[in-house]
Amino acid sequence: MNVQRGPATGLRAQYVHRVTDRDIGERVSVRHLTDATEEDPRPSDVVGRLIGHDGEVLLIIDRREQLHVVPSTEVLSSKVIPPHPRREPEPMVGGEDTPLVRHAARVLLLDGDGRALLIAHVPAPGQWVWTAPGGGLQPDEDHRAAAERELSEELGIDVPVGPWIWSRRATFTFRGVWIDQAERWFLARTDRWDPAEAPLDDHGIDEARWFTSDQLRAAGLEVAPSALADHLDVLLRDGPPDQPIDVGR
Repeated sequence: MNVQRGPATGLRAQYVHRVTDRDIGERVSVRHLTDATEEDPRPSDVVGRLIGHDGEVLLIIDRREQLHVVPSTEVLSSKVIPPHPRREPEPMVGGEDTPLVRHAARVLLLDGDGRALLIAHVPAPGQWVWTAPGGGLQPDEDHRAAAERELSEELGIDVPVGPWIWSRRATFTFRGVWIDQAERWFLARTDRWDPAEAPLDDHGIDEARWFTSDQLRAAGLEVAPSALADHLDVLLRDGPPDQPIDVGR
C-alpha cells in the first residue's frame, strides 16, 4: 500500500483492490477510511467474511455478526486472509436461504404539522425505498440507544426519543445481500427542521424529506412499511398505542 499526504486532501492512497466480487464467502481484511474528510481522514481496519461486493460497497460480517458496509472509494488496501487458527469462523450468511438476521431501531420523527421525516435508502443502484431514519444495533447496544445514535449520525440532531410504538419484520436484499431484519420503531418529535441540514452519514442514503400521509400516497414511492401512511393516520388520530403495533412489511 502506498499512502501519500497531499496539501488539499490530507490523506490519499493509491488504492489497492485485491478483494473482488469473486472473493464473496472468503475471510478478508480491509483497511479503509472512516469519517473521511479532507481535514481528518482516519484509517481503520475491518476483518470478517465478505458477504457482498457490488463495485460500490463491500459488505463484511465480523465474528460478532456485525455488518460493516465499506464504500469502495474509501478502501486503502484489501486482501483475502486465512481462517483464524483458534477462533470460530465468521458466519456464512447473506444468501436467500441463509439471510443475515439483524436487529434494528428506527425513529418516526414528526414535526408540529404531523409530517414524518423519511429517508431514501438505496438498496440497489436505481432503487429507492423511503423509510424512517435508523439502522442496525451495535454489539451490546439496546434499541433505544441505537435509535438515538442513528438520529445523531444520519440527521445530525439530538431529540428525546419517546415510546416504542411499532414493530416490523421484513426480509429484503441490500446490495445483493439477503437480510432478515426485526425493527423497533420509536416516536420522537421536533420543531420545523430543514432536511438539507442532515449529514446523511451512511452509504446508501440519498435524501431526507418531510411527508404528510396524503403526500406519501400521492407520490407513488416505494415505502417501508408499505402501509406507513395508514399507520401514520392512526397514530395522529389516536396517539401512541399502549403496546407496540405490528405494522407489517
